[in-house]
Amino acid sequence: MQQAVNRTTICSVVFLDIVEYSKRSVAEQIKLKNQFNALISVAIRNVHLTDRIILDTGDGAAISFLGDPEDALLTAMKLRDAVIGEKDMPFYVRIGINLGPVRLVQDINKQPNIIGDGINVAQRVMNFAQPNQILVSRSFYDVISCVTDEYAKLFEYEGSRTDKHVREHEIYAVKSEARQDDAMKASFKHADSSVAPEPERAWWNDRNILVRRVFPATTILAILVALIVKMTGQEAPREITAPPPSAGKTEPARIAAQPASAPLALSQESAPVPVAKAPEPVKKASKPVHEARKKENAEKTQPVENSTLVFRIMPWGEVYVDGSKRGVSPPLKSIRIKPGHHEIEVRNTTLPSHSQTVETKPGEQVIINHTF
Repeated sequence: MQQAVNRTTICSVVFLDIVEYSKRSVAEQIKLKNQFNALISVAIRNVHLTDRIILDTGDGAAISFLGDPEDALLTAMKLRDAVIGEKDMPFYVRIGINLGPVRLVQDINKQPNIIGDGINVAQRVMNFAQPNQILVSRSFYDVISCVTDEYAKLFEYEGSRTDKHVREHEIYAVKSEARQDDAMKASFKHADSSVAPEPERAWWNDRNILVRRVFPATTILAILVALIVKMTGQEAPREITAPPPSAGKTEPARIAAQPASAPLALSQESAPVPVAKAPEPVKKASKPVHEARKKENAEKTQPVENSTLVFRIMPWGEVYVDGSKRGVSPPLKSIRIKPGHHEIEVRNTTLPSHSQTVETKPGEQVIINHTF
Protein backbone atom coordinates (compact mmCIF):
# COMPACT_ATOMS: atom_id res chain seq x y z
CA MET A 1 0.00 0.00 0.00
CA GLN A 2 2.88 2.37 0.73
CA GLN A 3 4.10 2.03 -2.85
CA ALA A 4 0.68 3.06 -4.19
CA VAL A 5 0.42 6.25 -2.09
CA ASN A 6 0.62 9.53 -4.07
CA ARG A 7 -0.29 7.71 -7.28
CA THR A 8 -3.38 8.02 -9.47
CA THR A 9 -5.28 4.83 -10.19
CA ILE A 10 -8.63 3.65 -11.53
CA CYS A 11 -10.82 1.96 -8.93
CA SER A 12 -14.46 1.26 -8.05
CA VAL A 13 -16.02 3.42 -5.33
CA VAL A 14 -19.15 2.52 -3.36
CA PHE A 15 -20.65 5.58 -1.66
CA LEU A 16 -23.35 5.04 1.01
CA ASP A 17 -25.35 7.22 3.35
CA ILE A 18 -28.09 6.58 5.90
CA VAL A 19 -31.42 8.15 4.95
CA GLU A 20 -32.63 10.83 7.43
CA TYR A 21 -29.66 10.18 9.72
CA SER A 22 -29.51 13.80 10.89
CA LYS A 23 -33.18 13.75 12.03
CA ARG A 24 -32.49 11.17 14.73
CA SER A 25 -31.35 11.89 18.26
CA VAL A 26 -27.67 11.63 19.19
CA ALA A 27 -28.27 8.38 21.09
CA GLU A 28 -30.04 6.89 18.08
CA GLN A 29 -27.29 8.10 15.75
CA ILE A 30 -24.61 6.36 17.83
CA LYS A 31 -26.55 3.10 17.96
CA LEU A 32 -27.41 3.30 14.26
CA LYS A 33 -23.83 4.04 13.21
CA ASN A 34 -22.51 1.07 15.21
CA GLN A 35 -25.11 -1.12 13.57
CA PHE A 36 -24.18 0.27 10.14
CA ASN A 37 -20.44 -0.25 10.69
CA ALA A 38 -21.04 -3.86 11.76
CA LEU A 39 -22.92 -4.56 8.52
CA ILE A 40 -20.08 -3.06 6.47
CA SER A 41 -17.50 -5.18 8.30
CA VAL A 42 -19.41 -8.33 7.45
CA ALA A 43 -19.98 -7.31 3.81
CA ILE A 44 -16.27 -6.67 3.08
CA ARG A 45 -14.79 -9.53 5.09
CA ASN A 46 -13.94 -11.45 1.89
CA VAL A 47 -12.09 -8.49 0.33
CA HIS A 48 -8.39 -8.37 1.17
CA LEU A 49 -7.25 -5.49 3.35
CA THR A 50 -4.85 -4.20 0.70
CA ASP A 51 -7.63 -4.09 -1.91
CA ARG A 52 -9.91 -1.64 -0.10
CA ILE A 53 -9.91 1.74 1.62
CA ILE A 54 -12.85 2.86 3.79
CA LEU A 55 -13.63 6.52 4.51
CA ASP A 56 -16.07 7.51 7.26
CA THR A 57 -18.36 10.27 5.99
CA GLY A 58 -20.34 10.78 9.21
CA ASP A 59 -23.77 9.70 7.97
CA GLY A 60 -22.33 6.94 5.80
CA ALA A 61 -19.12 5.67 4.22
CA ALA A 62 -17.12 5.58 0.99
CA ILE A 63 -15.43 2.29 0.14
CA SER A 64 -12.78 2.20 -2.60
CA PHE A 65 -12.01 -1.15 -4.19
CA LEU A 66 -8.56 -1.24 -5.77
CA GLY A 67 -9.02 -4.74 -7.20
CA ASP A 68 -11.88 -6.40 -9.06
CA PRO A 69 -14.92 -4.22 -9.93
CA GLU A 70 -17.28 -7.09 -9.01
CA ASP A 71 -16.12 -6.72 -5.39
CA ALA A 72 -17.91 -3.37 -5.34
CA LEU A 73 -21.14 -4.77 -6.81
CA LEU A 74 -21.31 -7.79 -4.51
CA THR A 75 -20.52 -5.69 -1.42
CA ALA A 76 -23.25 -3.18 -2.31
CA MET A 77 -25.83 -5.95 -2.79
CA LYS A 78 -24.82 -7.60 0.50
CA LEU A 79 -25.25 -4.30 2.33
CA ARG A 80 -28.63 -3.62 0.74
CA ASP A 81 -29.95 -7.08 1.61
CA ALA A 82 -28.54 -6.84 5.15
CA VAL A 83 -30.19 -3.47 5.74
CA ILE A 84 -33.54 -4.76 4.43
CA GLY A 85 -33.29 -7.68 6.85
CA GLU A 86 -32.64 -5.52 9.93
CA LYS A 87 -35.50 -5.77 12.45
CA ASP A 88 -34.08 -4.38 15.71
CA MET A 89 -33.56 -0.84 14.44
CA PRO A 90 -34.76 -0.52 10.82
CA PHE A 91 -33.23 2.12 8.58
CA TYR A 92 -32.67 2.87 4.89
CA VAL A 93 -29.53 3.52 2.85
CA ARG A 94 -28.77 4.96 -0.55
CA ILE A 95 -25.92 3.43 -2.56
CA GLY A 96 -23.98 4.77 -5.54
CA ILE A 97 -21.17 3.03 -7.44
CA ASN A 98 -18.69 4.59 -9.87
CA LEU A 99 -15.55 3.52 -11.69
CA GLY A 100 -13.14 6.39 -12.14
CA PRO A 101 -9.74 7.93 -11.35
CA VAL A 102 -8.71 8.55 -7.75
CA ARG A 103 -5.47 9.57 -6.13
CA LEU A 104 -4.10 7.68 -3.16
CA VAL A 105 -2.70 10.04 -0.56
CA GLN A 106 -1.91 10.07 3.16
CA ASP A 107 -4.23 11.84 5.56
CA ILE A 108 -3.24 13.83 8.63
CA ASN A 109 -2.83 10.57 10.57
CA LYS A 110 -0.48 9.12 7.93
CA GLN A 111 -3.19 6.66 6.86
CA PRO A 112 -4.11 5.89 3.22
CA ASN A 113 -6.85 8.13 1.85
CA ILE A 114 -8.42 8.78 -1.54
CA ILE A 115 -9.43 11.92 -3.39
CA GLY A 116 -10.42 12.64 -6.96
CA ASP A 117 -13.22 12.55 -9.51
CA GLY A 118 -13.93 8.86 -8.99
CA ILE A 119 -15.22 9.36 -5.45
CA ASN A 120 -17.00 12.62 -6.32
CA VAL A 121 -19.04 11.01 -9.10
CA ALA A 122 -19.92 8.09 -6.83
CA GLN A 123 -21.42 10.57 -4.35
CA ARG A 124 -23.37 12.37 -7.11
CA VAL A 125 -24.79 9.06 -8.37
CA MET A 126 -25.77 8.10 -4.81
CA ASN A 127 -27.72 11.35 -4.40
CA PHE A 128 -30.06 10.26 -7.22
CA ALA A 129 -30.88 6.92 -5.51
CA GLN A 130 -34.10 6.10 -3.67
CA PRO A 131 -34.04 4.46 -0.19
CA ASN A 132 -32.47 0.97 -0.40
CA GLN A 133 -31.68 1.46 -4.08
CA ILE A 134 -28.35 0.86 -5.83
CA LEU A 135 -27.40 3.14 -8.74
CA VAL A 136 -24.24 2.85 -10.83
CA SER A 137 -22.56 5.17 -13.29
CA ARG A 138 -22.18 4.51 -17.00
CA SER A 139 -18.44 3.84 -16.63
CA PHE A 140 -19.01 1.15 -13.99
CA TYR A 141 -21.84 -0.46 -15.98
CA ASP A 142 -19.74 -0.64 -19.15
CA VAL A 143 -17.06 -2.60 -17.29
CA ILE A 144 -19.16 -4.89 -15.06
CA SER A 145 -21.60 -5.85 -17.85
CA CYS A 146 -18.67 -7.26 -19.84
CA VAL A 147 -17.67 -9.68 -17.07
CA THR A 148 -20.63 -12.04 -17.60
CA ASP A 149 -23.96 -11.86 -19.40
CA GLU A 150 -25.71 -12.49 -16.07
CA TYR A 151 -24.28 -9.27 -14.62
CA ALA A 152 -25.72 -7.26 -17.52
CA LYS A 153 -29.19 -8.66 -16.75
CA LEU A 154 -29.07 -7.23 -13.20
CA PHE A 155 -29.31 -3.62 -14.42
CA GLU A 156 -31.89 -1.40 -16.05
CA TYR A 157 -31.23 1.99 -17.62
CA GLU A 158 -32.55 4.96 -15.63
CA GLY A 159 -31.64 7.73 -18.07
CA SER A 160 -29.54 10.86 -17.73
CA ARG A 161 -29.55 13.00 -14.56
CA THR A 162 -28.03 16.43 -13.88
CA ASP A 163 -26.36 17.20 -10.54
CA LYS A 164 -26.14 20.53 -8.73
CA HIS A 165 -22.95 21.38 -10.66
CA VAL A 166 -24.85 21.04 -13.97
CA ARG A 167 -23.01 17.86 -14.82
CA GLU A 168 -24.92 15.06 -16.55
CA HIS A 169 -24.63 11.45 -15.44
CA GLU A 170 -26.02 8.39 -17.22
CA ILE A 171 -27.09 5.99 -14.49
CA TYR A 172 -28.23 2.37 -14.24
CA ALA A 173 -30.17 0.78 -11.37
CA VAL A 174 -29.72 -2.68 -9.95
CA LYS A 175 -33.16 -4.27 -10.37
CA SER A 176 -35.18 -4.45 -7.20
CA GLU A 177 -35.84 -8.18 -7.64
CA ALA A 178 -32.12 -8.92 -8.15
CA ARG A 179 -30.79 -10.67 -5.08
CA GLN A 180 -27.37 -11.37 -3.68
CA ASP A 181 -27.42 -15.07 -4.62
CA ASP A 182 -28.14 -14.15 -8.28
CA ALA A 183 -24.95 -12.08 -8.38
CA MET A 184 -22.99 -14.77 -6.54
CA LYS A 185 -24.00 -17.33 -9.17
CA ALA A 186 -22.87 -14.98 -11.95
CA SER A 187 -19.53 -14.26 -10.25
CA PHE A 188 -16.39 -16.18 -11.13
CA LYS A 189 -14.42 -15.04 -8.12
CA HIS A 190 -16.91 -15.48 -5.29
CA ALA A 191 -18.41 -18.84 -6.23
CA ASP A 192 -18.36 -21.08 -3.17
CA SER A 193 -16.38 -24.08 -4.39
CA SER A 194 -16.28 -25.65 -0.92
CA VAL A 195 -19.97 -26.53 -1.10
CA ALA A 196 -20.42 -29.17 -3.78
CA PRO A 197 -23.79 -29.20 -5.57
CA GLU A 198 -26.10 -31.94 -4.51
CA PRO A 199 -25.97 -34.85 -6.99
CA GLU A 200 -29.06 -35.43 -9.03
CA ARG A 201 -31.00 -38.25 -7.40
CA ALA A 202 -32.81 -41.01 -9.25
CA TRP A 203 -36.59 -40.80 -9.15
CA TRP A 204 -36.87 -43.89 -6.93
CA ASN A 205 -34.66 -42.13 -4.33
CA ASP A 206 -36.46 -38.80 -4.53
CA ARG A 207 -39.06 -38.61 -1.80
CA ASN A 208 -40.95 -35.73 -3.42
CA ILE A 209 -41.40 -37.63 -6.69
CA LEU A 210 -42.50 -40.76 -4.85
CA VAL A 211 -45.04 -38.89 -2.72
CA ARG A 212 -46.43 -36.66 -5.45
CA ARG A 213 -46.41 -38.92 -8.50
CA VAL A 214 -45.49 -42.57 -8.01
CA PHE A 215 -47.57 -43.39 -4.91
CA PRO A 216 -50.80 -41.77 -6.20
CA ALA A 217 -50.33 -43.45 -9.60
CA THR A 218 -49.81 -46.89 -8.06
CA THR A 219 -52.79 -46.37 -5.75
CA ILE A 220 -55.08 -45.52 -8.68
CA LEU A 221 -53.72 -48.47 -10.68
CA ALA A 222 -54.35 -50.87 -7.78
CA ILE A 223 -57.93 -49.63 -7.41
CA LEU A 224 -58.57 -50.02 -11.15
CA VAL A 225 -57.17 -53.57 -11.09
CA ALA A 226 -59.36 -54.43 -8.08
CA LEU A 227 -62.45 -53.11 -9.87
CA ILE A 228 -61.66 -55.09 -13.04
CA VAL A 229 -61.08 -58.28 -11.06
CA LYS A 230 -64.32 -57.77 -9.17
CA MET A 231 -66.32 -57.17 -12.36
CA THR A 232 -64.79 -60.07 -14.30
CA GLY A 233 -64.92 -62.46 -11.31
CA GLN A 234 -68.74 -62.72 -11.31
CA GLU A 235 -70.03 -65.97 -12.83
CA ALA A 236 -71.96 -65.71 -16.09
CA PRO A 237 -75.67 -66.48 -15.63
CA ARG A 238 -76.68 -69.93 -16.93
CA GLU A 239 -79.87 -70.79 -18.75
CA ILE A 240 -82.07 -73.01 -16.60
CA THR A 241 -84.58 -75.33 -18.31
CA ALA A 242 -87.58 -75.99 -16.16
CA PRO A 243 -89.63 -79.22 -16.60
CA PRO A 244 -93.04 -78.78 -18.22
CA PRO A 245 -95.84 -78.63 -15.64
CA SER A 246 -98.03 -81.21 -17.50
CA ALA A 247 -95.40 -83.90 -17.89
CA GLY A 248 -95.84 -85.34 -14.41
CA LYS A 249 -93.88 -88.50 -13.52
CA THR A 250 -94.13 -90.14 -16.98
CA GLU A 251 -91.93 -87.54 -18.78
CA PRO A 252 -88.58 -88.53 -17.20
CA ALA A 253 -89.21 -92.18 -18.16
CA ARG A 254 -89.96 -91.18 -21.76
CA ILE A 255 -86.76 -89.16 -22.03
CA ALA A 256 -84.63 -91.89 -20.47
CA ALA A 257 -85.94 -94.47 -23.02
CA GLN A 258 -84.42 -92.52 -25.92
CA PRO A 259 -80.82 -93.10 -26.94
CA ALA A 260 -78.28 -90.76 -25.40
CA SER A 261 -77.05 -89.62 -28.80
CA ALA A 262 -80.47 -88.91 -30.19
CA PRO A 263 -81.95 -85.47 -29.81
CA LEU A 264 -84.86 -85.06 -27.49
CA ALA A 265 -88.13 -85.00 -29.37
CA LEU A 266 -91.12 -83.48 -27.73
CA SER A 267 -94.64 -84.54 -28.63
CA GLN A 268 -97.05 -82.09 -30.05
CA GLU A 269 -99.22 -82.46 -26.96
CA SER A 270 -96.44 -81.42 -24.51
CA ALA A 271 -96.14 -77.76 -23.64
CA PRO A 272 -93.00 -75.84 -24.66
CA VAL A 273 -90.33 -75.78 -22.00
CA PRO A 274 -90.06 -72.27 -20.45
CA VAL A 275 -86.57 -70.84 -20.42
CA ALA A 276 -85.58 -68.58 -17.54
CA LYS A 277 -83.95 -65.38 -18.70
CA ALA A 278 -80.53 -64.49 -17.34
CA PRO A 279 -80.60 -61.62 -14.85
CA GLU A 280 -79.36 -58.40 -16.36
CA PRO A 281 -76.24 -56.97 -14.70
CA VAL A 282 -76.98 -54.09 -12.38
CA LYS A 283 -75.24 -51.05 -13.74
CA LYS A 284 -76.80 -48.30 -11.68
CA ALA A 285 -75.63 -49.73 -8.37
CA SER A 286 -71.93 -49.68 -9.35
CA LYS A 287 -71.91 -46.12 -10.71
CA PRO A 288 -72.32 -44.30 -7.33
CA VAL A 289 -69.65 -46.54 -5.81
CA HIS A 290 -67.30 -45.79 -8.70
CA GLU A 291 -67.93 -42.04 -8.42
CA ALA A 292 -67.36 -42.10 -4.64
CA ARG A 293 -64.07 -43.97 -5.05
CA LYS A 294 -63.01 -41.64 -7.83
CA LYS A 295 -63.69 -38.61 -5.61
CA GLU A 296 -61.84 -40.23 -2.69
CA ASN A 297 -58.81 -40.94 -4.89
CA ALA A 298 -58.83 -37.35 -6.19
CA GLU A 299 -58.77 -36.02 -2.63
CA LYS A 300 -55.88 -38.34 -1.69
CA THR A 301 -53.79 -37.40 -4.73
CA GLN A 302 -54.30 -33.64 -4.34
CA PRO A 303 -50.81 -32.20 -3.57
CA VAL A 304 -50.31 -30.40 -0.26
CA GLU A 305 -48.90 -26.89 -0.60
CA ASN A 306 -45.40 -26.71 0.87
CA SER A 307 -44.08 -24.18 3.36
CA THR A 308 -41.08 -21.87 2.81
CA LEU A 309 -38.13 -21.27 5.13
CA VAL A 310 -36.35 -17.94 4.50
CA PHE A 311 -32.82 -17.67 5.91
CA ARG A 312 -31.15 -14.41 6.95
CA ILE A 313 -27.88 -15.60 8.44
CA MET A 314 -25.03 -13.21 9.19
CA PRO A 315 -22.22 -13.64 8.29
CA TRP A 316 -22.77 -17.27 7.18
CA GLY A 317 -23.86 -20.66 8.45
CA GLU A 318 -24.47 -24.26 7.41
CA VAL A 319 -28.21 -24.99 7.41
CA TYR A 320 -29.55 -28.32 8.68
CA VAL A 321 -33.26 -29.21 8.53
CA ASP A 322 -34.28 -32.23 10.61
CA GLY A 323 -30.62 -33.32 10.71
CA SER A 324 -30.13 -33.09 6.92
CA LYS A 325 -27.76 -30.49 5.48
CA ARG A 326 -29.52 -28.21 2.96
CA GLY A 327 -26.69 -25.79 2.07
CA VAL A 328 -24.77 -22.72 3.26
CA SER A 329 -26.46 -19.33 3.80
CA PRO A 330 -25.48 -17.12 2.10
CA PRO A 331 -25.81 -17.84 -0.82
CA LEU A 332 -28.75 -20.03 0.28
CA LYS A 333 -31.80 -17.79 0.68
CA SER A 334 -34.80 -20.08 1.05
CA ILE A 335 -35.98 -23.69 0.80
CA ARG A 336 -39.38 -25.34 0.51
CA ILE A 337 -40.37 -28.02 3.03
CA LYS A 338 -43.44 -30.04 3.91
CA PRO A 339 -45.77 -28.46 6.49
CA GLY A 340 -45.35 -29.67 10.04
CA HIS A 341 -42.85 -29.80 12.91
CA HIS A 342 -39.18 -29.25 11.96
CA GLU A 343 -35.87 -28.86 13.78
CA ILE A 344 -33.63 -26.13 12.32
CA GLU A 345 -29.91 -25.89 13.12
CA VAL A 346 -27.42 -23.32 11.80
CA ARG A 347 -23.74 -24.12 12.30
CA ASN A 348 -20.65 -21.94 12.08
CA THR A 349 -17.25 -23.60 12.36
CA THR A 350 -15.90 -20.98 14.77
CA LEU A 351 -19.00 -20.09 16.80
CA PRO A 352 -21.70 -21.97 18.76
CA SER A 353 -24.48 -23.35 16.61
CA HIS A 354 -28.03 -22.00 16.61
CA SER A 355 -31.00 -24.39 17.03
CA GLN A 356 -34.65 -23.55 16.49
CA THR A 357 -37.92 -25.48 16.32
CA VAL A 358 -40.59 -24.33 13.86
CA GLU A 359 -44.14 -25.45 13.17
CA THR A 360 -45.08 -24.59 9.57
CA LYS A 361 -48.45 -24.52 7.86
CA PRO A 362 -49.23 -25.06 4.14
CA GLY A 363 -48.17 -22.01 2.14
CA GLU A 364 -46.67 -20.30 5.23
CA GLN A 365 -43.34 -18.43 5.06
CA VAL A 366 -41.11 -18.65 8.15
CA ILE A 367 -38.01 -16.44 8.53
CA ILE A 368 -34.92 -17.85 10.25
CA ASN A 369 -32.96 -14.79 11.35
CA HIS A 370 -29.67 -15.27 13.20
CA THR A 371 -26.40 -13.38 13.55
CA PHE A 372 -23.33 -15.17 14.88
